[in-house]
Amino acid sequence: MERQSRSNSLGNIHISYIGKNMEPATTDNVKIKRKKPSLIKQCLIDYTANTNLHGLKYVGEKERTIMEKIFWLLMFTCCIVFCAGLIWKLWIKWNDNPVIVSFAETSTPVWKIPYPAVTLCPEMKVMQTVFNYTEHYHLQEINPNATEEQDDLFKDISLICNKNISPWIHGRNFSLGNKTVENIKKVSPKIYDIMEGLMWKDELRSFLNLFSPILTEEGYCYTFNTIGADELFRIENLNTDYNYYDSLNKSQTWTLENGYSPNTPLETYPYRGTGNGENAGLVIVLRASKKDFDYLCSGPTQGFKIILHNPAEFPKLSQQYFRIPLERDVVVAAKPKMMTTSDGLKPYSPVRRQCYFSNERYLKFFKVYTQANCESECLTNFTYTKCGCVHFGMPHGPEMKVCSLGKRQCMNDARMELVTVEIQNNLEEATNADYTLGEAYRVAINCKCLPACTSIEYEAETSQADFDVDAFFKAMNINTINEADILYTQIKIFFKEAQFIKVRRSELYGHTDFLANCGGLLGLFLGFSLLSVVEFIYFFTLRVCCILWRSGKNKNT
Repeated sequence: MERQSRSNSLGNIHISYIGKNMEPATTDNVKIKRKKPSLIKQCLIDYTANTNLHGLKYVGEKERTIMEKIFWLLMFTCCIVFCAGLIWKLWIKWNDNPVIVSFAETSTPVWKIPYPAVTLCPEMKVMQTVFNYTEHYHLQEINPNATEEQDDLFKDISLICNKNISPWIHGRNFSLGNKTVENIKKVSPKIYDIMEGLMWKDELRSFLNLFSPILTEEGYCYTFNTIGADELFRIENLNTDYNYYDSLNKSQTWTLENGYSPNTPLETYPYRGTGNGENAGLVIVLRASKKDFDYLCSGPTQGFKIILHNPAEFPKLSQQYFRIPLERDVVVAAKPKMMTTSDGLKPYSPVRRQCYFSNERYLKFFKVYTQANCESECLTNFTYTKCGCVHFGMPHGPEMKVCSLGKRQCMNDARMELVTVEIQNNLEEATNADYTLGEAYRVAINCKCLPACTSIEYEAETSQADFDVDAFFKAMNINTINEADILYTQIKIFFKEAQFIKVRRSELYGHTDFLANCGGLLGLFLGFSLLSVVEFIYFFTLRVCCILWRSGKNKNT
């Protein structure tokens, strides 16, 4: 029995050998070897224990309970999600609205900018003493079989006359541009027919030396202080059948983006203002003879149209102007509006900053980019694509035909459609409509005529009073016989104030501001810094490589 019990007890004894000596050991004294944690797990534990990110050290501590670890892991995750949401809102604001428009801290004197270009068009499109449009109109109704030369002359002139009185007039679709312009020029009033006298900066000057003829959609007009044709147009891309603008060939010392150079003298071109008030501006005495009025062509209103514009812009009197009536003394006080753009916005795309710098947008017919020049070129391209020809007053290339009276309605429709295309495009995008783009439609939506990053506009405040020249002469005991029944008008144009406040586009959030805001949010929620990124890269790249290299070295030894 005793032997049996010993054998049973010995059955529970494990024999182990240490070297050559054999000694028994019980299970209570045996040290059970545990598996070492994996390398990735060990790196995670080391990272959470040493990182400077708030809350993570509690997740990796061994003495923490599972509930504590879950709590801190949940808090850390919530902070990441909330912080990411705020950074996303900050990104949207920076991406969609990176520009802030503000007033300049100091005022700018008017002598630093050019005097406004003044373009003047008489309502009297045709001098009745040269060509009686009314008579030919009624002859066309009675006897439409006129000579070809008379018929062409009448229908070319109808392009600039009142479109509402001749809906029945039909003509050819295309014409020779030079012939049409020659016919219009033949019957249009010359500058000495509409100007009596001129004063510039309180000095009598010759209007022939200050005003130049310019061809517009209204016919022949006259412009003052517009930059030269070689500086305004890309002459090499324009048709050579006729000139749009007979400039005075004065050397230019001003650019839209850079302004006048510091060493530019006061008397330069384009002319610049020297102050405010009538004595520092332009005074013009205009005239019109009643016997030259053709009410059927010009309509019931007589007088003049005038526009103040940037010297680097091609005037568009069909869209913006104010009227100068006859027998009035009209005062025009000009208020400049100038917007500039900081160089910090140059890295941004034009769509984000909502403007083009001078070297960012190429115009085929104009050397200077402005929104008005871009719109003029866009209208030319759209009209040509839609109608197969363009208006004679639109700057166009030699390959483009000139529209005649048969295409008049198409040209009017093109002008109206171009305005509504962008609205239609936005509506179709909003409703996800399925539509097929036509070629003219593609031209229109590709215009995207954003403002120039440096732009100048002139607002006009007008006032007027009676201008009775005959009564003045009678008071002076001057006997005059007004056989031609001439009506006079005086217009005075000057700067309202000697200084103005510029408006400036600048960065609302620059790259530094955006990074600082993101860093502030990350530091507030997580205690994050740039070294946190370095720390993360270190623990899971360099540290892992060093551990592997050290363990491999130990195995070799």
